[in-house]
Amino acid sequence: MSERRNGYFQLELHPDGTYIHFFPALGDGEPLNPREMEDYLATKRLGYDRIATVSEAQKNEESVIRLNSEKIRPVDEFMTFSVSDDLMNVICRFYPPSVSTNAVDKAGNPLKGGLMTADEIKKDLKYNQIASAPDIDAINSFLNNRKYCTDYILSTGTPVKPGKDGYVEYMFDTDPVARPKTNEDGSVDFHALNTVRACAKGQVLAKLHKETPGSPGVNVFGEMIMPGNVKSAAIKHSKGSTLSEDGVLTADVNGHVSLTDGMVFVSSVLELKDVDVSTGDINYDGNLVVDGNITTGYKVNVTGDVEVKGVIEAAEVTAGGQVTVAKGINGMEKGIIKAGHSVIAKYINSAEVESGGLIQSELVLNSRISARDSIRVQGKKGFITGGVARAGNKIEAKTIGSDMGAATSIEVGVDPTLKARRNKLIKEIEDLRARLARTEPVLMASVDRLKRGDKLPPDQLKKMQELNRVIQDQKALLQSDLEELDMLEMSFDNETTAEIVVLGVAYAGTHLMVSDANLTLKKDYHYCRFRREGADVRMMGI
Repeated sequence: MSERRNGYFQLELHPDGTYIHFFPALGDGEPLNPREMEDYLATKRLGYDRIATVSEAQKNEESVIRLNSEKIRPVDEFMTFSVSDDLMNVICRFYPPSVSTNAVDKAGNPLKGGLMTADEIKKDLKYNQIASAPDIDAINSFLNNRKYCTDYILSTGTPVKPGKDGYVEYMFDTDPVARPKTNEDGSVDFHALNTVRACAKGQVLAKLHKETPGSPGVNVFGEMIMPGNVKSAAIKHSKGSTLSEDGVLTADVNGHVSLTDGMVFVSSVLELKDVDVSTGDINYDGNLVVDGNITTGYKVNVTGDVEVKGVIEAAEVTAGGQVTVAKGINGMEKGIIKAGHSVIAKYINSAEVESGGLIQSELVLNSRISARDSIRVQGKKGFITGGVARAGNKIEAKTIGSDMGAATSIEVGVDPTLKARRNKLIKEIEDLRARLARTEPVLMASVDRLKRGDKLPPDQLKKMQELNRVIQDQKALLQSDLEELDMLEMSFDNETTAEIVVLGVAYAGTHLMVSDANLTLKKDYHYCRFRREGADVRMMGI
C-alpha cells in the first residue's frame, strides 16, 4: 500500500534569501491548500510575491521558489489548533521547521529549526485554555511519524450520555380497524368482522418502561454540558384492570380490551337483544353488542365499539371506537352515526355518518358521510349515489353519481373535522367582529368623557372597567381565531395526494372536490381516478 501524505511546505534559508519548498500529496492525501500556506507565512511576517507563490502551491508538484531576499533566523516546528463546532475535539496541525543551506550543525548536516516535544505540545494546549486531558497516544503518533498539514485530534471532551424516554408496551393488538373478509364473488362478509379484542382475567395488557436519565458531559474548555430532558410515560386505564407498583397492567375480568385516546379500556361486553323501548337510551363505558336492531328514536353512547347484528334505524349512535352493522343503516334522514375509528355497514341509506378512520360499505344512498382517512364502497353494487361523501385521503367506489342525475358530491383531500373547524372559526370571527363593533363605541364614549375631565360614578366606572376586560378578551380570542384560520387555510392550499378512484363509472353531473379544487363532470367516465394537479382536478387512468 502506497504511503498516504498530505501536501505540505517547508521554509529553506539560503544565502540569497528565504525560499519555500513544496511537497506534493502522496496516495489519497489532500493537496496543499494555498490559504493554509498564506496564513502560516502571515504569522511569520514574511513578504512574498503572492500570485507567483500561490500559483506554484496549487500545482501539487515538488518545487522550490524564493519568497524574498531576507536572511532570517531558523524557524522552529509550529503548531496551530482549532476546536470543533460542538467544542468536543481539539484539532491540531503541525508545520515543519526551516532548513538552512548556508549553515550546518556539528555533524555537518543542514541546520534546522527546533522540533516540538510532547511537553511543549501539552503546554501549548494548556496555554490556550484547553482543560480536557491531552491524548498522549495521538501526540506520540505525530512525534513518531511527523505528518505536516494534517489534522491530529489531540484532546477530546467527555460526551453527554443521553437518557431514554419512558414508554408503554402494549401486549394486545391496539389497531382498532377491522377489515371484513371479501368473498370470491366480490361481496363483503360482514359476519366475519373480528372486531373485539378478547382478554382473560389475569392477562397482562401493558408494561410501563420508566425513563432513564442521561449523564452530563464536559467540553474541551471544561464546561459542563447537561443532557436533554427525558419524558416520563404513564399507563392510563379504566376500571376492569389493575396496575401494579412495578408498572404491569392486568385484566380483572374476562372480557374485551381496547385502546381509546391513550386509555386502556377493559370490560365485559354489554349484550342486548335490541335497543328499543325495553332498554331506553344506552350510555356505556365499554363495548356494546346488539343481537337485533337499534330502533328509531333511541340514543346509544359508548366509549368502546358498537356491533349491531341487525340494522340501525333513525337512531343516534356515538362510539369512541368502531361501529359495525351487519345488515346496514336505514337512517330515514334522521339517523346519525359517529365513530372515533371506523364505520363498517352493509349499506348506508339516508343517514349521516362520521368516522375517525375508515367507512366501508356495499352501497351508499342519499347520505352525508365523512371519514378522516378513507371511504371504500365495495361489493356487487358498490355505488355512492346522492348526498355528500368526504374523506381525508381516498374515496373508492364502483359507481359515483347516477344516470338519473341525483345530486352527488365527492370530496377528498381535507380532513372533514378540519373543514368543519374552519367553518366554525369563520362564524365565530364574524360574531366577534359584530360584538366588538357594538361594544367598542360604548367604551370609547366613556373614555372620551374621562379625557374631558368628567367624573364617572363608581358603579359606572366599574362597568367601564369590566367592559374593557371583556373587549380585550374578545380581541385576544379574535386574534387567536384569525391565526388558527390562517394556518388551516395554508394547509388546505397544500398539494395533496388524495384521490377519488372509480372502478366502474362516474356519471355526468357528479361534483368532485380534491382539496379546494372543484370539478363537475360533463360526461361519464369509466375506470379512472381523479387527483388534484395545481388548481384543477384531473382525470387519469387506473
